[in-house]
Amino acid sequence: MQDKVELKVHSVSEIVGNSEVGIVVLMDKDEMMQIAIVCDKAMKETLHMHISKQKVCNTMLADVLANILLNQVGYKCELIINDIVDGVYKAMIVNTETYQPVSLRASDAILMHIITKTPIYATMQLMKRQAVPVTAGSISMALPYNALSDKMLQDAMKSAVEQEKYEMASAIRDELKKRGKL
Repeated sequence: MQDKVELKVHSVSEIVGNSEVGIVVLMDKDEMMQIAIVCDKAMKETLHMHISKQKVCNTMLADVLANILLNQVGYKCELIINDIVDGVYKAMIVNTETYQPVSLRASDAILMHIITKTPIYATMQLMKRQAVPVTAGSISMALPYNALSDKMLQDAMKSAVEQEKYEMASAIRDELKKRGKL
């Protein structure tokens, strides 16, 4: 198995000016490095509900299924965020007895971690590529272009051109070209 870094959920918020997109910030246990996972509005709201421990969560499908899997079936697992492709983080749930992986969305892995306290990790390779240092007292963090969806990149490029931030627009254009979207 690959080297990995254990993570913890630091915060769930939204991109300023876009309530439709959530950002989940995960930090390593030493709070030295962090990555930001983009999710949709529904997942952002679900994560908020779970973090604030709303009673209704106990009967939501994700909670019920996760608890059946872990408590009744005895499935032993860990969650690993292992890649990013075209702005979408990839994750897997790995059976710790058979090492059998099953793919799932990174945001669903985060939700399962919150519901069940199952350990969540990122591969060391992904952290080296995507993580940024934690800045004490900061309320924001930079998102790498490759962590944004195609639509978000297109909107950001349009905005950068309108604001005459041509270096930023060029970097965004390069990411879109790399994805074959230009």
